[in-house]
Amino acid sequence: MSEQRGIAGDTDADFLTAVEAATWPGERFRHREHLRLAWLCLRAEGFERGLSRLRGLIRGYAMALGATGKYHETMTRGWAELVQGAMDAAPGSESLDALLEASPELADARLLASHYQKATLDSAEARAGWVAPDLKPLRQGREVR
Repeated sequence: MSEQRGIAGDTDADFLTAVEAATWPGERFRHREHLRLAWLCLRAEGFERGLSRLRGLIRGYAMALGATGKYHETMTRGWAELVQGAMDAAPGSESLDALLEASPELADARLLASHYQKATLDSAEARAGWVAPDLKPLRQGREVR
């Protein structure tokens, strides 16, 4: 498998190292970078271990940037579920770009809102822990724990 490069020309390995070390510029960590991080973790480690790694990376990165209150468990898990579902549907996607081509809905940062009521996502419970979707499931054919 070849090393993929992001929009800024950085490799996936460079990106992952920069997030781990919290040297990736905070102003450049937007929706696409969240997707990229989820895709890298899930692809490398499978869903459960990848999700655990994703949680740790996002929390550590936020802490290093002084934004500890920004971490949101339900959003992190929800997006991981959506990315994994897209990966399951397009198993040959060897890059984030290929995954987004196969599942362009992932590029919409508001996609999670079609699965949750706003009040649910805005709740302290959803921020602190996993809350299952209350509008429609995140992945078909798989029970979300």
